[in-house]
Amino acid sequence: MPFTLVSTLPRLRAVYAVPRGPERFQAYVDAVVGGAQTTADVAVPPLVAANPMAREHAAAALDAWLALDAEDVAADVLREAAAELDAPPIPVRVGLTLLDDVGGGWTDRLVNDAARFRVGHTLAQTGWVSVPLWTSEPPSLAALRVAVREAAWRAAHVARAGDPRTLRAMLAQEGRAAAFAGCLPTLDADDLAYTRAVIAPHLGSDHQPLTLAAFYGDPGARAWGYAPLGLSPWAGRDVGLDDARRAEGWR
Repeated sequence: MPFTLVSTLPRLRAVYAVPRGPERFQAYVDAVVGGAQTTADVAVPPLVAANPMAREHAAAALDAWLALDAEDVAADVLREAAAELDAPPIPVRVGLTLLDDVGGGWTDRLVNDAARFRVGHTLAQTGWVSVPLWTSEPPSLAALRVAVREAAWRAAHVARAGDPRTLRAMLAQEGRAAAFAGCLPTLDADDLAYTRAVIAPHLGSDHQPLTLAAFYGDPGARAWGYAPLGLSPWAGRDVGLDDARRAEGWR
């Protein structure tokens, strides 16, 4: 199988078993970095963005995911996805990671979420793909299934096509990934039509403040410190998803 699920959550849970302080941070470095001198040599890249000094809520979230056998479920979903996809030209290691968007300032959710547009770069450097789980969201196997299927489609796509640079390519990539995962747009028909009209002149743009404002909508734009475009949350992504579903003959 082109995708290999590597166990990562127990390793992070062992780090959180160490009391907060210098010893825990060293445990994190030992477990995640493993003495690497370059990005390509990092032991467990999916855990790089985990919060090594997270408080008890992160350990509790990990325990909940482990109780759901999340890694076994993710491995099953990867096998299912692999049977439906053209295999990527390189082997892909996949790891789940818990990102702490609740306590402390370690993890900026949007910054980490936007890594979806750099998967090709990361894959070429490390051979790994990360599937984020968020401390702000209750553990859900349904949500895990969506995240893993999106990650598998995205990895298979960017391994051949590379990372998207223009807004048009970003919407196409993420719309098709979300469609593959079985997602539905959250915007109604009027809002989708309005969003299309707003972003149409910018589809060829590769200007990050504009492309991210279009993809994430106004709440995301403001969080990034970019000028809003008058769009609903995740507006661009929903347009891409609607386009992908229409291309496949879905509504």
